[in-house]
Amino acid sequence: MKETLEEMQQAAFQIIAHAGDARSHYVEAMRLARGRDFEGAKSAMASGDKAYNQIHKVHVSFIQREATGEMLPFSLLLAHAEDQMLSSETIKIMASEFLALCTELLPVKIDQHSK
Repeated sequence: MKETLEEMQQAAFQIIAHAGDARSHYVEAMRLARGRDFEGAKSAMASGDKAYNQIHKVHVSFIQREATGEMLPFSLLLAHAEDQMLSSETIKIMASEFLALCTELLPVKIDQHSK
C-alpha cells in the first residue's frame, strides 16, 4: 500500500505539472488571439492539448486500476491534482471559444515589415 501511495503522489505531481503547462499554453493562445496572431494562437492551443493529453494518460490509468477492483488509497494530493486538471479543462474550453470568437470578429493583423 505504501508503494501505491507514493506512486499516486508521483502521478499527482505529474498531473499538476502538466495541468500548469496546459493552462499556460491556453492563456497564451488567448493573448495571441487578442493580438490577432491566429496561427500562433492555434499553435499554442495545440501545445496546450499535448500537455492536457498527458494528464489524461496518468489519470485514466488510475481509473482503470480502480475499475478492475484495485483499492487505491485516498490521496489529498491526487484530489488537488484532479482539481487542477478540471480547471485546465475549463480554461481549454474558454480559450477555444475565445479563439473562435476572435477569428470571427477581428481582422487579421498584417505585419507591415513583411511587405
